[in-house]
Amino acid sequence: MVISAEFLGMLLLITSARRAWSVDRGSMSAASSAEKAREAMNQRQYDKKRAALAEWRQKTERKRVDVTTLQARLTEFNGRRQKALTELRALEFSKIELVHELGEQDSDGDVYWAQLAVGPNFNELDRKDIVFSRQIWEYRNVAHITAPSAEQAHGTVRTSFSQRNGLISSPVVPLALAPDPEAEATAA
Repeated sequence: MVISAEFLGMLLLITSARRAWSVDRGSMSAASSAEKAREAMNQRQYDKKRAALAEWRQKTERKRVDVTTLQARLTEFNGRRQKALTELRALEFSKIELVHELGEQDSDGDVYWAQLAVGPNFNELDRKDIVFSRQIWEYRNVAHITAPSAEQAHGTVRTSFSQRNGLISSPVVPLALAPDPEAEATAA
C-alpha cells in the first residue's frame, strides 16, 4: 500500500488535532481540579472561622454571666460593708459619752444622773438657741448633777438644758442607779 503525501498530511493533521484536544482537555481537567481544591480549602477555612466564632460567642456569654454575677456580689458586699460601717459608727457613738457636770461640786449634795438627748424640733432651731455645737449632740450626752435632792437636780437640768434649746432629759436618778452605757450598747 502506497501512502500518498496528501493522506499522510491528513493523518498528521488529525493526530495533531487529537493531541491538542487531549492536552486542552487535560489542562482543563487540571484547572478544574485546582479550582475544586481551592474551593475545598476555602470551605475548610470558612468552617474553622465559623466554629471559632461560635466558640467566642459562647465564651462571651459565659463572661457576661460571670460579670453579672460578680456585679451582684459586689453590690451585696458593698451593702454589707455599709451596714457594718453604720453599726461600727453607732457602736463608737454609744461608747463615747459626754458628761456635763452641773451644780456645785464642793457642796455636800448627792450626785444624780440624767441622759440628755435632742428633741423633735432640734433640727429646726436657730444655731444661737442650741447649747454648745450641734456635733456634740450626735454622741451620748449625760449630766451629773450635784444637788441636795432629786427634785432640785431635775430643776437644774431643766434650766440648763431646756426644750427651748431643743433638748430633752431622762428622769433624774442617783448616779449609783445610772444605766451602764456599755451594757446598753451590747443590748442594742
